[in-house]
Amino acid sequence: PEFQMIDGALSLIKNYFYHNLTLILASSASMTNINRIFKKFDLDKFFKAKISGADLKESKPNPEIFIKAAKLSGFNKNECIVIEDSTNGIKASKSAGIYCIGFNSPNSKNQSYNKADLVVSNFSDIKFDYLNKIFH
Repeated sequence: PEFQMIDGALSLIKNYFYHNLTLILASSASMTNINRIFKKFDLDKFFKAKISGADLKESKPNPEIFIKAAKLSGFNKNECIVIEDSTNGIKASKSAGIYCIGFNSPNSKNQSYNKADLVVSNFSDIKFDYLNKIFH
């Protein structure tokens, strides 16, 4: 019951959703935990699909999870972005050929963001209007 989302995460999800971005969750967490969190915060309506790395052959930094997420989105990899808070996730995104925003989360310790295309520490920095400027 005390578990809360990172500040700004729900606002960012809603911002992207209401601007018609296709959202796919690609997490190394188990699907049981993903579903528990989605139920607690009523997130299913915002996401087209969810992928658990626990169900894949290889985990991050293998790019399989992000290649699969891009396919599920229905878009080309060069039309996708990944928001990632771990060194291995950033490596996986870049190996998949997908633009990566490194999120320097207060919960992620001793991670390297040097391979990310952009690094932020606040989700409000990457709302739709900002993304629209950098990609157009």
